[in-house]
Amino acid sequence: MAKNIKRINSASDVVHEVRYGLKGILLYLLPLPILLGAIIALIQGKVIMTLLLGASFAGFIISAIIARHGLKLEAAFKRKKFAKAPGTPYKTVAAILLAGTTGLTAFFAAQHGLLSSVLTGAAAFLGFMFSYGLDPRKDKTGNFVGISAGEVIEALEAAEIKISGIEDTKRTIKDLDVKRSIDRITKKARDILQVIEDDPKDLQRARKFLKVYLDGAERVTQKYADTHKKEATTEQLDSNFANVLASIEDTFDKQHEKLKENNQFDLDVQIEVLETQLKQDGIR
Repeated sequence: MAKNIKRINSASDVVHEVRYGLKGILLYLLPLPILLGAIIALIQGKVIMTLLLGASFAGFIISAIIARHGLKLEAAFKRKKFAKAPGTPYKTVAAILLAGTTGLTAFFAAQHGLLSSVLTGAAAFLGFMFSYGLDPRKDKTGNFVGISAGEVIEALEAAEIKISGIEDTKRTIKDLDVKRSIDRITKKARDILQVIEDDPKDLQRARKFLKVYLDGAERVTQKYADTHKKEATTEQLDSNFANVLASIEDTFDKQHEKLKENNQFDLDVQIEVLETQLKQDGIR
């Protein structure tokens, strides 16, 4: 699976992101009584009980962290129309760890019987499963003429990685106008990806454009960011960079419309214009 990628395109996506962002918070709150018990045991000088309760608290917190990561991956998976199922079943791992920690805590700290402890752990596993579910295991795919779902997923994920790389360059760029321009560019790039996601047949027509634009945009922003790190930027470089960003914005707006209109000829012509400008400005 490609690195975790965050993409929000609409108000519904924001609601979706917030809802999943809050999901699983309760898992951090449930072991607080155990932490309190460990503190009390420490004050009373009960070293063994303190260690047992401390280990139990750590187990619950680790399971919560793993579960939250799994929930975030699930949110990204559900938000996309085409996506690979998470490679690692984080939620399942968290559920097993939660069940094991609960059972061991019941047996060693609460001194329940073996059967009772096992049943308590099993109840914890079922409680997690019914509350949060387990990990998606099947890819979200479709049937398209001339292109496979795997190709669509791979292309979208590769494009997202490049867009994230462009966004990362803002950390070392101080110019607010440049930062805003990069924000607009990445937004337009994601608009293109949304068109492809809505109609995967557009991927065939958009391959060259995505490669030229995203590769060029990532390269130029990275180069510009590197010069800022070294404080080696010049007025000429700033001017060239601003011109290229403006061209990319304009070109992407046009290509977004051309993709929706299914105009292949205009798409290729605009790509050639962008390639020429990148070379003229010394960016490529």
